[in-house]
Amino acid sequence: MPETTFHIPNLQTQEDADAVMFELQDLPCVNQADVNLPEHTAWVSHTRMIAPEDIAAALQEAGYEATPV
Repeated sequence: MPETTFHIPNLQTQEDADAVMFELQDLPCVNQADVNLPEHTAWVSHTRMIAPEDIAAALQEAGYEATPV
């Protein structure tokens, strides 16, 4: 199962981390997710049915710029 880590530079508060986690868990084909606030990253385990670019686009729509690393 693919795993992708995203750099999210505007991840500043626990509220931001919670919002990102909510967005990730709401996406179809995402199995697990974890947000690391101090490192400004999110790790996502997902099926091949969703591309990292699609996950980044969903986070962008929620107001969080995300770049796969």
